[in-house]
Amino acid sequence: MTYEEVQEILNSKKNIPYPKLMNIRQNQRYAELIYNSFGGEAGELTAVTQYIYEHIELKKYEEFSKILLSIAIEEMHHLDLVGELIRKLGKRPYYINKEGCGWNSKNVKYHFNNVYDMLIYNIESEKKAIKEYKEAIKYTQNKSIKDLLERIILDEQTHLEIFNRLK
Repeated sequence: MTYEEVQEILNSKKNIPYPKLMNIRQNQRYAELIYNSFGGEAGELTAVTQYIYEHIELKKYEEFSKILLSIAIEEMHHLDLVGELIRKLGKRPYYINKEGCGWNSKNVKYHFNNVYDMLIYNIESEKKAIKEYKEAIKYTQNKSIKDLLERIILDEQTHLEIFNRLK
């Protein structure tokens, strides 16, 4: 799979807008649940830093490195969206998990035996992120929150597809 093919896949999803957050009432308990998707072990901050690390580490594979950067940028957009949701729910967008533990660089895996192992790790990470979002959807009745999280899931499923095709 080439960088251009990945860009085509990612760009095809850009036509699907991210829903606006409307009618959000403060709900600090729900915001705390969402912290896992923001600053948790499998959250957006971890995804951004993981893929940026891999992008830098694999610069000698130029196309592959550029693919990782493109996915990291999309994860950064998710970080922004989830942070805004947390803020609208009445909490500050701190880089913590739902237990209140601060984000840690130990969430990033730095050593892989080979690129295949890295792709398997990324696949599992995307699956965990999807699971976290699906779990969060269960605990809200707000349609715009559900729609936003479903839209983010669509991107995560796309990342999963890309990583599966690359392995």
